[in-house]
Amino acid sequence: MIAPDMAHGADRAAAPPEAPASAAVLAESPAPRWRRLPEERPRQLIEAAFEVFSDTGLEGARLDEIARRAGVSKGTIYLYFTSKEELFRAVVEAKVISVIEAAEQDAERRAHEVLPGVDDLRRYMTMQWNHLRSPTYLAMYRLVHAELHHFPDLMRFYGNEVVERSLRLTASLIARGIARGDFVAADPLVTARLVTSLLLTHALWYERRTLFDSSMSDCADTVRDSVIEFALRSLVPPHGAATPPTVPDA
Repeated sequence: MIAPDMAHGADRAAAPPEAPASAAVLAESPAPRWRRLPEERPRQLIEAAFEVFSDTGLEGARLDEIARRAGVSKGTIYLYFTSKEELFRAVVEAKVISVIEAAEQDAERRAHEVLPGVDDLRRYMTMQWNHLRSPTYLAMYRLVHAELHHFPDLMRFYGNEVVERSLRLTASLIARGIARGDFVAADPLVTARLVTSLLLTHALWYERRTLFDSSMSDCADTVRDSVIEFALRSLVPPHGAATPPTVPDA
């Protein structure tokens, strides 16, 4: 006859050993996000880099901190970007150039619609105003103007892919309005630069409006509309003196 204690011991010996509680938790817990979704790593690195660049500047940014915020090892960054400068280019492409590309596509879709030049340009300037006042653009603007002169290659990249490209898009809309007789004859690129500077200056001023209480007390929509209407009035021919459409050379 087996003693009660020995019987219990036999039962315990026959039962499979229980896994430690910590092991069970680990088995049930999902893998970290960056391990489960490796295809999202570039986007996560870009988002983390944008945060770090905004906080510390380009020169003060460290890849270790970018990796920490992205939840990856520093070595993982080099699988996608060869340097901090290349990562900055990717940030500009994701945060700014993508907005310009979307506006270009919108303008191309509307090129075949018979819209008054005033409505076409007003729509674009409104979109541009919203972008210029976004936290993303304001952070990029501070970064570009504070530090990019220390990085000549990046400055040229930003000038070509952001500034010049945006001006060309604005100029194309103005040229379209001139060709249709909606706007007075003018140099489209020069006019685009003037229009853009009006929008940009007022967008930046509005973000610091507490410094301009006497001249910047209106709401954002009022400031936006006043800038856009001022620009459009300078382009629209006087009543009864419409500009004939420009006929392309054969």
